[in-house]
Amino acid sequence: MSWVQKLSQTYDNCQSEVGVFYGNKTPLLPIYHSTQQAHIEVVIDTDSNYRRASVINDKNEATTIIPCTESSAWVANGRDPHLLFDKLKYIAGDYEQYTIEKSEFDKYIKNLEDWSNSEFGHPIVKIILKYLQRKSLIANLIHDGLLFVDENNLLINEWKSKDIETPLIFKVTPKQTDAFVRFSIISSEGADSLNIPWRDHSIWESHIKYQDSIKGNNDYCYITGDYVPVSRLSPKKIRNTGDGAKLISGNDSSNFTFRGRFSTPNEAFNIGRETTEKAHDALRWLIAKQGTHNDSQAIVAWGTNNEKLPSICADSLTVASSLEPDQDIAFTNEFFAEQFNRAINGYKSNLKDYNQAIIMGVDSATTGRLSIFYYREMFALDLISRIEKWHKKCTWKLEYRKVKNGVDDKGKDKYDRVTFIGAPSPKDIAEAAFGINAKDSLKKSIIERLLPCIVDGVHIPVDIMKNAARRASNPLSMDDWEYNKTLSIACALVRKYYNDKINKEEWKLALDFENNDRNYLFGRILAYMRDIEESALYQANESRYTNAEKLQNAFSQYPAKYCNILYKQLRPYLNRLGRKADFRESEMMSLISKLENNGFNNTSLNETFLLGYSSQMNYFREQRMNNKKESIVNKTNINDEGDNDNE
Repeated sequence: MSWVQKLSQTYDNCQSEVGVFYGNKTPLLPIYHSTQQAHIEVVIDTDSNYRRASVINDKNEATTIIPCTESSAWVANGRDPHLLFDKLKYIAGDYEQYTIEKSEFDKYIKNLEDWSNSEFGHPIVKIILKYLQRKSLIANLIHDGLLFVDENNLLINEWKSKDIETPLIFKVTPKQTDAFVRFSIISSEGADSLNIPWRDHSIWESHIKYQDSIKGNNDYCYITGDYVPVSRLSPKKIRNTGDGAKLISGNDSSNFTFRGRFSTPNEAFNIGRETTEKAHDALRWLIAKQGTHNDSQAIVAWGTNNEKLPSICADSLTVASSLEPDQDIAFTNEFFAEQFNRAINGYKSNLKDYNQAIIMGVDSATTGRLSIFYYREMFALDLISRIEKWHKKCTWKLEYRKVKNGVDDKGKDKYDRVTFIGAPSPKDIAEAAFGINAKDSLKKSIIERLLPCIVDGVHIPVDIMKNAARRASNPLSMDDWEYNKTLSIACALVRKYYNDKINKEEWKLALDFENNDRNYLFGRILAYMRDIEESALYQANESRYTNAEKLQNAFSQYPAKYCNILYKQLRPYLNRLGRKADFRESEMMSLISKLENNGFNNTSLNETFLLGYSSQMNYFREQRMNNKKESIVNKTNINDEGDNDNE
C-alpha cells in the first residue's frame, strides 16, 4: 500500500492546486467531491426564487465539482443521491408529475436538510434547499422552453420531429430525465453577479466538515496508523470520468473472494476514508494532467511535491519541447541535441537531492477492477538521469514525426516533417515490432516490458528487437512512411541491444567508414545497389520498388548469392547512368573486395546489417541535400555577378 501513502502525501503537498482547472483536464478535487458533466444550469436569487436556466452546450464549461457521499460517488448500482447537484429524478420534487418513473426526491431532500441544518450548514446550500422544497423545478424548465412534454404532459423520451430543429437539451443528453442540474445564485436586489457554488471553496469546506462530523466505522488505518473512520468502498473515475474500475475492492462476499484467508474485507485492509479520498483524487489528477494513455493502460510519473518530470513514455522530440511546448523545434541535429540537453538540465535544476519520484502504471484487470502493473519509487534526479541515458543510448535518425508549423492560406494547419536523432517512444517501438494494426493488448504488453528498460536500465528484450528488425527487412510489406519509421526504430533498438551486450559504443550513429564487420559491410553494399537503381529510375522519371528493396529479406538470409543476383540486375541501370555511376560502382566494389577474402558467403546476416544499410542510405540523402544547397548558392552567385556586370 506504499502507493496510497505516496499519493496521499502528494495531495497534501499540492493543496494550492485543489479546484484549479486547466482546460478540460480533471482538477485536483477537494476530498468528498467528484465531477459530473452538467446539462442544465439553473439560476436562482438569494430569496430562492427561480430566475432563469440554460442548457450547457460546452463540455469544458459543463464539468462541475459536486459534493458526494461515499455511496453516491462510489456505488455503481442503487447509489444514494448526491448532496447538492444531481439528476432530475433526485432533485426535482415534481418529477413524478411529469414522468411515470419513481422519484428519489425524498431521500435527496432529507440529506440536503441534514447538511443545511447541521452546525456546518452554508447559506448558499440553504438557498438552494428552500427553492427545491417548492417542488417546481421541472415546471419552471418547461415554462422556459428547456424541457418538453407530450400531449399527456409527460417528459418526451426522444425528439422525433424532423420538421423542427432538435432542441438543445436532446443534443447534450439522449433523455431529458437524465439531465444533470446545477445551480448558480444571484442577488435578489437586482445585481447580476453570480455565486458559482461548484467553485466556491467555502461550500467545499462546509461539506468536508459536515462529512467528517458524520459517525462512521472507526478502525485503525493501515496507512496512517490512526484510529479514524475507515472506508468500506473505493473511488472510481481514475483514468477518466467514465472509468468504473476500482483499485481497491472488497464487496464480493459470495464468490470466494477471500479464498479462506480472511473472513471479512477489513481483515485484509483498512484505509481511512480521508486517506483513500486523497490518494485517489491525486492519482486521478496526475493521470489527467501528465499521464500517458494506451487504450485502457495509463502510466504516470510524478514528484511528491509536484515537481516537473519528463514523461516516461515520450520520444526525444517530446522531451526536448516539454518544458517549453511553444518553442520552435530545431531542424538540425546539433540544435536539437542542444534543446534536448537544455530540457533535461531544466528538469534537474528544479530538483533537490532528496526529492522523490514515483512511476505507476495501471490497467483494467476486469471491467470493474483496476490493477497496478508497474510501480517504482526512486530519487527524482536518478529517474531523470536514467531517462536521459535511455534517450542518448537508444537513438537513431528518426524522421516520422510531424510538428505544426503555422497555417496555410485556407486556414488549415501546416505540418513539417522533423528529423531528429533521438529515442522513439515505447508505443512507437511496439508498432515497429508488431505493426500499427497489432492488437491493443499486445501493444500494452510491449510497453509494459519496455518500462524497466527506461527506468531501471534493463536490456531491451531480444524478441522485441528481432521482431522490429525482421519487419524492417521486408519493405514491401508496408507503405513507404511506415517502412522508414520501422527501419529507423529497428536501428535504434539494434544499436542499443548490441552496444549494451558488449558494454561499449561500438555501433555508431554516423556512417562508420572504418567498420569492417561483415554484417555492416553487406548492409552498406545493399544500400549502394538500391541507390544506383533509384538514381536510374529517377532519371527515367519512373517510380517503383528497386530490386534491392524487393530482395532485401532474401539478401539478409543468403547475402553472397543475392549480392551476385542483384549486381547482374544492376547492369542495365549502370549502363543507363553511364559515367555518372562510375564512382558509385567503384565505391561499392571496394566494399565487396573487403569481403572476398573473409566473409563473402551465404551465412545469414544478423540485425546489425540494418545499421550499415540505414547509415549508408542516410549518408546518400545528406550528400544530395548538400549538393542541392551548393547548387543554389552557385546559381545565386552567378546571378549576382551578372547584375554587377550590368552595372
